[in-house]
Amino acid sequence: MGVYTIGLIAHSGAGKTSLGEALLNRAGALRKLGAVDDGTAVLDFEVDEKERKTSLHMAVGHLKWKDHSVDLIDTPGSMNFIGATVGAIRVIDGAIMMASAEPGIQGETGFLWNYLEERHLPRLMVIGKIDREQSDFDARLKFLNESFEHRLVAVTIPYGQADAMKGVVDLIEMKAYEYSNPDKPKAVDIPAELKVAAEEYRFKLTESAAEGDDELLEKYLETESLDTDEIRRGLRAGVGSGRLVPVFAASCTANVGTDRILEAMVDLLPDAAERRIQLAEHEEAPEGYIADSTENSDFAALVFGSRVDQYAGRLSIIKVLSGEMSAAKEVYNPATSESERPAHLYKLLGKDQVEVKTLAAGEVGALPKLQHTHTGNTLCAINHKVEFLPIAFPDPVLSYALVIEGKGEEEKMATVLHRMMEEDPTLKFSHSVETGDFLVAGMGRIHLDVVKQRLSREFNLTVSFNEPRIPYRETIRTASKAQGKYKKQTGGRGQYGDCWLELKPNSQEEALSFISAIVGGAIPRNFIPAVEKGVAEAMHKGVIAGFPVIGIQATVYDGSFHDVDSSEMAFKIAGSMAFKKAMDQAKPILLEPILQLEIVVPTEYMGDVMGDINSRRGKVLGMDNRGRNQVVRAEVPMGEALTYAIELRAMTSGQGYFTQQFSRYEEVPGQIADKVVKERQSGQEASA
Repeated sequence: MGVYTIGLIAHSGAGKTSLGEALLNRAGALRKLGAVDDGTAVLDFEVDEKERKTSLHMAVGHLKWKDHSVDLIDTPGSMNFIGATVGAIRVIDGAIMMASAEPGIQGETGFLWNYLEERHLPRLMVIGKIDREQSDFDARLKFLNESFEHRLVAVTIPYGQADAMKGVVDLIEMKAYEYSNPDKPKAVDIPAELKVAAEEYRFKLTESAAEGDDELLEKYLETESLDTDEIRRGLRAGVGSGRLVPVFAASCTANVGTDRILEAMVDLLPDAAERRIQLAEHEEAPEGYIADSTENSDFAALVFGSRVDQYAGRLSIIKVLSGEMSAAKEVYNPATSESERPAHLYKLLGKDQVEVKTLAAGEVGALPKLQHTHTGNTLCAINHKVEFLPIAFPDPVLSYALVIEGKGEEEKMATVLHRMMEEDPTLKFSHSVETGDFLVAGMGRIHLDVVKQRLSREFNLTVSFNEPRIPYRETIRTASKAQGKYKKQTGGRGQYGDCWLELKPNSQEEALSFISAIVGGAIPRNFIPAVEKGVAEAMHKGVIAGFPVIGIQATVYDGSFHDVDSSEMAFKIAGSMAFKKAMDQAKPILLEPILQLEIVVPTEYMGDVMGDINSRRGKVLGMDNRGRNQVVRAEVPMGEALTYAIELRAMTSGQGYFTQQFSRYEEVPGQIADKVVKERQSGQEASA
């Protein structure tokens, strides 16, 4: 018996949740076929998913097929919720990608394909909605093959079209299957009008299967034929190597063709044991971690997702990568150096939890109420401590400042958002001491809108979004010297501190580079740290507009002291005074953060995207081809990219996406700097 974890991967609206429902129903795990549009889908069970009629979260279902155990993971297709998909891709043994037979734009397919490529994941492709009026299986298959290196080969094709849809033709068996009763498909002869097309597709299928095995290729060259078992053998080899992607026609809402997919799932995709062998060929883990392909026989699992259940509390969703997990057995989390003892183990079917006594290697399950464990953590045996490489979740691309309408609810909001971050690693929350903003960052506007709705619906917190303030910095262009002398006499013991500082431009590091060049005891050694502290505190507010200062080397080289009146406080103030004077004389400038973007867009939108980058004061660093898409590497000022996630999608009809990371600080152009300074000054006056 094989143990499989299969991911359902597709762009939003392709029908992967409907496919998951159909597979579960056909295998007997669901009595009734659920539907996304009417809110009855078992795999789209959250309130926000029912409202939006699309998957926003990861969902798990379990089925048995021919004595094989299969965990299905239904993933979101939108870039807004890509974190859940990335987590699932990390643990699946194989994938079923979904595309619609209808014409139109299917934006995230290429992005998701590339994620599967990075993990060397074997996959099948399902072209769904073959019963729709405008469906065109042949055209969609041709388009997908042009996009994905001509690696796709049809295994089933539609039998009938639109309202006249009857079923599918199985090209391995060369039989047509009618689905007047989806629970009992009927094998019939291929109708005359389909024979020519079926034979052409069968020829391509046989040729592709033969290329997967040297022995099969030799036979095929001699006889120009393979039997059904040989075709399956060749397909399995091609799928395992990544050279082939078998394609299946289906109507998931009518449960047409899904039994053929279930057969292929266990015949052509690897189970957990085979996947471990495949991974061993590709995976390398840095020092301190182990690869997912471990042959360790002790228990070890990766937490790849979590959700909050109103009854069970937080559920940690795990894939057991080795050994066996038992209820009430103590396990260890190396990331937190804490032990956990889950009282229960569950298999999942949407929101429903079925308690089990054990979870074996290769299985997906859920552990309730873990106290010290979060998404991405490893759980392992107490006596064999290992840690898997953490999941590489993408960084957020859109940030807003949260404005809380209720008074005194900041602490509650922070607690709630930190809990949400544990569920969703692509959601970030922080408080900027510099600007005073509460910042929430996510993968797009829809992502953050869902967060806002949850805050209102589940926690009675009303918030709104504003654009965040840019974290500008200040620095200097030239070297300068200045004295800071603090002298105060109020009767009794006074205060006296005197130092000379030289400032020089340094590499743009946040940390202060401080040097003491005092000789001859001009300033006692015990007061030097106070001067440094004064300089460091003064750097929190620059002289142009009060932004923090970076890129400074400060050298204290002279000064004087008083035997009685000198103190650490006096020298700290003197250091601060000297810094401000010297900076004012060193041609101070304003700096802005620069982001490095990797933008992926279809070729037809390249002109619009390039022009838009230039309009944002951006700089194109390079371009590469990626299938039908172009990858643009560019640098853009943060202030020009605050809402780029929204605007790029609008510009590319939903097909463009990007990742970003901070690069460095650069000088702000004169007119923009003047504008920033004026806005900063008016804001300070308004708050005074």
